[in-house]
Amino acid sequence: MKNRIIIAFIFALVSLLCMSSNIVYASDIEIMAPAKSMIVLEGNTNTVLYSHNQDDRLAMASTTKIITAIVAIENYQEDFDKKIKISDKAVGIEGTSIYIKKGEELSMRDLLYGLILASGNDCAVAIAECFGENGEFIQMMNDFVVDLGLSDTHIDNPHGLDSDTHYTSAYDLAIITSYALKNDLFREIVSTERWIIDGTDIYPTRYLKHKNKLLFTQDCCIGVKTGFTDNAGRCLVNAVEKGGMQIISVVLNCPQMFEECDRLTKLALDNYMMKEFIKPYEFVSNVDVADSDKSEIGVITIEGKTMPILKNEEDMYEVKYILDSSLVAPVLLNQKVGTVQLLYKGEIIYCNNLISIESADNNNLKYLIDNIIDEWF
Repeated sequence: MKNRIIIAFIFALVSLLCMSSNIVYASDIEIMAPAKSMIVLEGNTNTVLYSHNQDDRLAMASTTKIITAIVAIENYQEDFDKKIKISDKAVGIEGTSIYIKKGEELSMRDLLYGLILASGNDCAVAIAECFGENGEFIQMMNDFVVDLGLSDTHIDNPHGLDSDTHYTSAYDLAIITSYALKNDLFREIVSTERWIIDGTDIYPTRYLKHKNKLLFTQDCCIGVKTGFTDNAGRCLVNAVEKGGMQIISVVLNCPQMFEECDRLTKLALDNYMMKEFIKPYEFVSNVDVADSDKSEIGVITIEGKTMPILKNEEDMYEVKYILDSSLVAPVLLNQKVGTVQLLYKGEIIYCNNLISIESADNNNLKYLIDNIIDEWF
């Protein structure tokens, strides 16, 4: 009996330690991470809000199709509604499919909806075929990832079936999704709940429904893509837009992928807010000008600065304008005349120029004479 109590105690202790190893500390908020890897990204600014093993290279299953879709959309040169005759290479592909038949004619638009909503592996192969043979589309997918500056993703196929060198990271996948959601057609497809592909004499009408359950249950959800293989486990990329933020949640190898993405999204929305600290092209002040017919000129910002911040840290930020009390002519239009700084806990985290919105000539006689001599002699 005593041994059983000791064994039970050891088991409980080990279980507690295993749970503790999954605790992620992000801005003093503890969050559990049942996923092998995860990230919550604010997609408008690509700011990481929470993460756990975000750079680990893992199998990605059908979340691969996010890359397949955006690469196809950006590079397809034909009419998206033009019919494409399907070859036998896209028929009978392992895993999920829309059961494409040889000789069937489908549009690129329908193939993209079949790719995302139904997660059709056959659609992925059919799409890839439209861009040539011998791995050309796969090379395009890998080039796309490299062009985004990402280094933890490598593509072997367009559908996501397991391969030793087919992988991504939660961070890479979030950045890719952030980029892709800026494309109108991609965004339209991944946020569509249902789609109908009209029947033909070869195959009857197909009724597609998005596999991301959160699109039907989560407030302000806009997609994006599920995935599963034995090696990758359950994977989900989910996006929500609310309160000026785009919350992209990625979980890789996560048994409760829907529940976890929903929880992470709520955590981000509860604790973060989007804050505009500096507006673009905002009038700052008038500055006195010496030696000119103009007594003063206006000064404005160039770029704005908006970013997600923890709600309980709003008072820890400060905006400072560094600007001389007066200027000496000549002053050029759009000339740098100062700087604006954003500080967090007293440390500068952002800095940009302030510029003049008009010019001011120098009317000082000595300046005019010196300028004439420099130009003519």
